[in-house]
Formats: sequence, structure tokens, C-alpha cells
Amino acid sequence: MTKSITIRPCRKNENFSEISKLYLKTWKSAYKNLLPQKLLTQLNEHTWSPQKRWQNTLIAENDLKIIGVCSFGPSRSDMFSNYGEVYSIYIDPEYQHIGAGSQLLKQALNNLRQHGYHSVFLWVLYNNVPAIKFYSKMGFKIIGKPRIDKTKLGEIKDQAMCIYLK
Repeated sequence: MTKSITIRPCRKNENFSEISKLYLKTWKSAYKNLLPQKLLTQLNEHTWSPQKRWQNTLIAENDLKIIGVCSFGPSRSDMFSNYGEVYSIYIDPEYQHIGAGSQLLKQALNNLRQHGYHSVFLWVLYNNVPAIKFYSKMGFKIIGKPRIDKTKLGEIKDQAMCIYLK
């Protein structure tokens, strides 16, 4: 397994099927004991449409394949109307802890800063301790109280985290 990682912008003609498969693999691994099993069971590679955000997506790849993806842009939440938002960051479980996530997040924050955002937030599952530790290490702080989304497949509880860019 190579540790050489390249971060690049997503392309309009990207292999979005490969990205969807990465999302699926990551969700089933990272959220195994954090989200309702009913929800995880019904997921498939067609659950996501990464091609919709290709302009605001970064890719981490090694010599062999795409190993990580980070999407970002303007806030989708009225609560954070003047903020940038990190929509998602997913790293293939086989390639975690080699710096791909940090590199993707740093580049995404840099892109958001260049687009005039001084504050950036993201949502993280309230019980996803490894992710909260990662974001905290990158400078994010927990803000507000967790929100609860009750779906027909179970309850999802997440927490906002924010970073102020210099």
C-alpha cells in the first residue's frame, strides 16, 4: 500500500460509480454501530449522487485508486447562513490514518477561505468519537446542542462543529 497521496479537484467526467462505492464502503464501516442498522442495510451505491457536487469536491488518490472524497460549499442550513460547510469527507477504511483526511480537509478549508468564508461548520454524528477527535485536532469546536432527526428507519443524532478561519 503506497503512502503517496494526491489531492485534486473532482472532474466533470469522474468515475462517480467508484465514488459512490467508496461512500457505501465507508458508511458501512464507520457508522456500523452508530446509525440504525435498518438504515445501513437499505443503502446501496445508488443512494448517493456525487456527480451533483463535482464542482465542490476534492479527490484523494494514490497510484491505484480514489481513496478519499471531500465535498464542501455554502451552508445548507439557515442556522449557519453566512458560513461555509463541509458536506462530507469519506476515506476508504483501508487507507485511513495515513493523512488523506487531513490533506482533504485542509484543502477544502483553503478553498472555502478563498471564496470569502471566515467560518465553516459541519455536522458529525454525536457518538462518532473518532470523527469528533479528528475534527477537534483540525481546529473545529463543538457548538450548540445536538439535533435529532427521527426517520422511519430510526433516530439520527448529530452535532455541529465549527472552525474560524484566519
